[in-house]
Amino acid sequence: MDNVRTVETPVLIVGGGPVGLTASVLLARLGVPSLLVERRPGVTDHPRSRLINTRTVEVLRSCGLESAFEEISLPKAWRQQVIYTTSLAGKELGRVKTDAWAGDATLSPVLPLISSQDKMEPLLRECAEGLPGAELRFSTELIGLEQDERGVTATLLDHQAQRKEQLRTSYLIGADGAGSFVRRQLGLGWVGQTGIASLMNVYFLADLSPWIADRPAALYWVSSKGVTGVLAPLDGEERWVCQIGYNPEHESTGDFTPERCADWIRAAVGDASVPLNILSINPWTLSSVIAERLRRGRVFLVGDAAHQLPPTGGFGMNTGMQAMHNLAWKLAGVIQGWAAPRLLDTYELERVPVARYNSEKSLENFMLVARVNAAVMAQGAGETEVDDETRAAIRGARRYGNFIGMDLGFAYAQGAVVPDGSAPPKVADDVSRYIPTARPGHRAPHVPLVKDGREISSLDLFDFRFTLLTGANGSAWIEAGRKLAQARGLPLSAYRIGPYGELSDPAARFLDAYGLSSQGAVLVRPDGHVGWRSRLASTEPGPTLERALALLLGR
Repeated sequence: MDNVRTVETPVLIVGGGPVGLTASVLLARLGVPSLLVERRPGVTDHPRSRLINTRTVEVLRSCGLESAFEEISLPKAWRQQVIYTTSLAGKELGRVKTDAWAGDATLSPVLPLISSQDKMEPLLRECAEGLPGAELRFSTELIGLEQDERGVTATLLDHQAQRKEQLRTSYLIGADGAGSFVRRQLGLGWVGQTGIASLMNVYFLADLSPWIADRPAALYWVSSKGVTGVLAPLDGEERWVCQIGYNPEHESTGDFTPERCADWIRAAVGDASVPLNILSINPWTLSSVIAERLRRGRVFLVGDAAHQLPPTGGFGMNTGMQAMHNLAWKLAGVIQGWAAPRLLDTYELERVPVARYNSEKSLENFMLVARVNAAVMAQGAGETEVDDETRAAIRGARRYGNFIGMDLGFAYAQGAVVPDGSAPPKVADDVSRYIPTARPGHRAPHVPLVKDGREISSLDLFDFRFTLLTGANGSAWIEAGRKLAQARGLPLSAYRIGPYGELSDPAARFLDAYGLSSQGAVLVRPDGHVGWRSRLASTEPGPTLERALALLLGR
C-alpha cells in the first residue's frame, strides 16, 4: 500500500454525529484516549434530531454541558404541548399536553430540551476537542477493518491529504449511521421493519407568528385532504423543519424541489403568500429495526448503526447516546485493568432490550398519529366540526410527549447487576408513568442533598466512578469500600448521607428513595444505574462488597 503509516489508539470511533461525539467525550472523561474519524469535512448543517430527553440531559450534565445545551434549546413555553390542526390558519383539531417534554423537578435536577442536531454537534465537538486524550479527524473515512484476538486493524483514508493509513486499536466503535460501513463489514443485517415511510426533511426560515404566537407548541401536526405532515419549531422564532411524506413508487427525491417544498409549507400554514426561505432538503426512510448483533468481537455498534427508530417520540439519538454511556465505562474498566473483558458482554445483554422496547413504542406512536390523519381523511373533520373519531384518535396518541416511564424507568434485568430479590414498582402504564426506585438495574433516583454547604442532586455524585452510598450508620460499608477500591485500583467514591455524614439530606428523602435502613448501602455504577444494594447492615461488609464487585466487573 502506498504512503501508508501505522498508528495506534486504545479506541477508534467511526462516525462524528451526536453519538460518536458523545463517545469521544465520555471516554476522555473516563481517562481513555480515543481517535474519532468522520468522512464528512465537519459537523452537520442540517437539523435532524431535536429532542434531548431527561436522561440524556443528565448525561450531558455529568459532562459539564447542561448549560450550553440549555442555551440552544427551544424555550420551555414551546415544549408543553402538541397541536393537531388542519393547517396553522385552519381549524384546530385538538391538543395534547406533553409532560415528558416539560420536565418534573421532583424526578430530575434537569429539564428535557428541544434543539436541533446542527446546534448540538458543534457543542459536543468543542467539548471533545478540549479534553485530553480525545482526537478528532474529519474528512477521514474508514475503508477497511480486520480483527483478531488482540485487536482491530483499521484502514483509513484521509481525503484531504489523499493518504491511506493503518491504525491498530484495541476496540472499535461503529457510530457511522444507518448505512454503517462498520455494520456491513461485520456482516450484520437488520431485524424489524424497514421502509415504513419515505419522507423529506425540509429546513426553512419563516415568521409564522401570525398563526401561532398565542399557542406555542413542540409540534404542529397538520391533517387535511390537501396536506399531511408536521411542522416543528427549532428556536421559537424563524427556524423550522417539516416532514413531507411521499410514495417512492410514484415520486423520487428529485421531484421535491425547493419550490415544491415551499408550496407544501404554505399549504400547511394555510396562506399561499407567506414568505419563507428553504435552506436544505434531506430525504430519509422511516424504519423500526435493530442490528442482528450490537457487538462482534472487539467491534461495537451504537446509534443509528445499531438501531433505527421512528422519530415519533425522539428516542433515536437518545437511545444511542445512552447506550454509549453504558458502554464507555465498561471499555474503560477493561482497558485500565480494573474489570475483566467479559464485562463487555453485558453491553448487548443490557442495551438490546432497551433498544427493542424504544423501537416498538416509537412505532406505536407513529401508528397512533397516522390514525389521526386517517380519521381526518375519512370524516372530513377539517371541513366541519371535529368528529368523535378524530377526538378519540388524538386522545389515543397522548403517549407522544408523555413518556417519562420510557425515559427514566427502563432497567437492566441482567448484565452488570446483582439482583436483591425485590420486585420493580408497579405502574399503570410503563410508558407514561414512572416511580423512582433504587432496585438494582434501575437508574439511581434523584434526591436533593447538601455537600459542603452547596445544594446538589444525588445524580451529581455519579461522576464516571462507582459510588457507594450509605445511611448515617453505614460507616462499616464506607470503610470496606474505600479499602477495596485502594486494593483493586478501582475508581470509587463513598459517602455517608445523614447526620454526621459527608452529605446531608435536608428533606430526609434518601433512605426511602433508595430503599435502605440507616445501616444499609447501595453501589451505583459509573453510568448512574444501581449495581448492588443491601437494605441492612452486614456482619462482613468487606467480603460482601468484594463479592458484589466481582459480579459487577465480570471477575
